[in-house]
Amino acid sequence: MPVKSARKPARKGAAPRRSPASGGRILTTHVGSLVRPLRLREFLAAQRDGRPYDEAAFETCLHDSVAEVVRKQAEIGLDIVNDGEYGKTISWSHYVLRRLSGFEQRGQREAGGRGRARPPRIRGILRRL
Repeated sequence: MPVKSARKPARKGAAPRRSPASGGRILTTHVGSLVRPLRLREFLAAQRDGRPYDEAAFETCLHDSVAEVVRKQAEIGLDIVNDGEYGKTISWSHYVLRRLSGFEQRGQREAGGRGRARPPRIRGILRRL
């Protein structure tokens, strides 16, 4: 059943509304993951593979990496900055496997060991864990 929006539909041909706080401008931002620095990727790979790593050094690296990516966004003039999803320490497919039922891990590579890693597949009714 569709959910009704609480917002009134825009008048046909009406200009978009702008927040007074924006000074009448349309604010700029971005969405999605940004490329993580090599050192952070090394920590994330160790976590993923179950290898030992220095947790305090990881936390410092994560903090410094987020601070740097936020600084760069502000430097180029984005109005709304974010952490580039650096704080999400697992991929979307592993997130799904850990947080939802109804998915199973398939083999890491397609036939013959070539090609890209295969995503999880649905194997039943989905529900939150």
